[in-house]
Amino acid sequence: MMQDLDLGDIEEKDWKCATFKQVVDLTEKTDEAIKLWGEGKAGEFKGKQEKIDEAVDVLFGLEKKARLGGDTKSTMRLALEIIKLLQAVGLYDRLVDSVEVLMKRRAQAKSVQVAVIKTAKNAIDSSPEDQRVPLIKKLRDICQGKLHVELEFAQLSVELAAIWEKEGKLRDCADIMLDVQVETIGNMERVEKLKILLLQIRLNLDVDDYVRAAIMARKTTSRALSKPNSRLIKLQYYELMVRYYKHFGNYWYLAKCWMEIFQHVTDEETKNDLKDHPLVVSPGKALASVLAYLMLSPNKVTLDREQTDCAAFSLWNKETDRLKLVKKYGEEKLAEVVEVYRAASGYFLQKELIGWPDFEVKFASIKGSDVFSSTPSAWADLRQRVTEHNLRVISTHYNRVTLPRLGTLIDLPPQETEDAICKLVIDKEIWARVDRIDGIVTFKRKKNSTEVMHDMKTGVDHVLSQITSACHLIHKEYMINGIKQR
Repeated sequence: MMQDLDLGDIEEKDWKCATFKQVVDLTEKTDEAIKLWGEGKAGEFKGKQEKIDEAVDVLFGLEKKARLGGDTKSTMRLALEIIKLLQAVGLYDRLVDSVEVLMKRRAQAKSVQVAVIKTAKNAIDSSPEDQRVPLIKKLRDICQGKLHVELEFAQLSVELAAIWEKEGKLRDCADIMLDVQVETIGNMERVEKLKILLLQIRLNLDVDDYVRAAIMARKTTSRALSKPNSRLIKLQYYELMVRYYKHFGNYWYLAKCWMEIFQHVTDEETKNDLKDHPLVVSPGKALASVLAYLMLSPNKVTLDREQTDCAAFSLWNKETDRLKLVKKYGEEKLAEVVEVYRAASGYFLQKELIGWPDFEVKFASIKGSDVFSSTPSAWADLRQRVTEHNLRVISTHYNRVTLPRLGTLIDLPPQETEDAICKLVIDKEIWARVDRIDGIVTFKRKKNSTEVMHDMKTGVDHVLSQITSACHLIHKEYMINGIKQR
């Protein structure tokens, strides 16, 4: 049978490790203390500092008895009553100080600590605006490093970042959000995790910290973003990745991001859920961006280690053949809406030379689009892609050509022509040698004797194989005709 507990009956060695069982039940005393000194008396105590001090002391004293006696339920009720009383009388500084005392109390149950932090967090929301930031910072410092209140620590960090962002303190916002590791918070909802992750990415992009933005972006996956209640979050995520890759001018990954957006906004379920949301881009704009960035992308994809592949790209979005993607998205039903982009990208599918002066005049309208206007170098890069296409076509039709003649074909002066050839050779897209003395470009590598003999043997084998097949067919016809004559 439980009995009242005198604090003197507990030796230091008996409770310093907080492992003893409940030995007292202070429910009745707790009810009486709350009735006499609790939140209900806040109207009488307000403005009377002595009464408030006395009430807090009484509640703290009884909380200590309940805590050392193992009565967790009464301990929690008394701890929360202290917070509520100080909130009711408007003493928010003392409220946070009391929270710190309660959190540091020996043998304090973690369930009590979590309840105290949650109640204090809600209480601070009603505090005056001029006091809110210091109170949030102090409460956040109390939570830091404690795993059982890491959810409240993250929520306080987000709240503080929102206040500082309104004040223009973006660097401070980004710094405090670095302390939040959402992937380790087990009791946080998945949607809330994703929202915090988006906030961290956006703040790092706002302060031009692209390294940390990339680290944060790799903390999620396509599977996490594909849940029904994450549709808007998925769009916001890829729009942030567009900002990231646009900074580096990585057209290939920009095209990949817009492919994800296009696939998402054309999905029937997504259209029904987000049709009235102002942040959703139109399918036409998404498709136009896909085709534009595919035109701007180099033909051979090279993965930059500093711009790691986005971890949230879908499994279907792993294609690395640029021309296949140009053909695929050029055949979309919505391509008629962006006919000019489909027509322009279609030139790269043909094994014919593209005359840049005519191309530039014909498709001058896309120069003022969002893709080209937001990136000053985009039009020059498109010119480079046209040149590379022309050189690949010429390398399949010419064995040797003079440098001036080649420059005429691709509309470039000799020096720029040579630079363009060197770039493609380095990227191993074509094989070429430039004789600067004679001004001749060779596109076909001279074969050695072994390779010539191998080609000859291959040719002979092919001819013999064809002769053997013809003989079999002739013999077959003789047999069929012989049977018919009988």
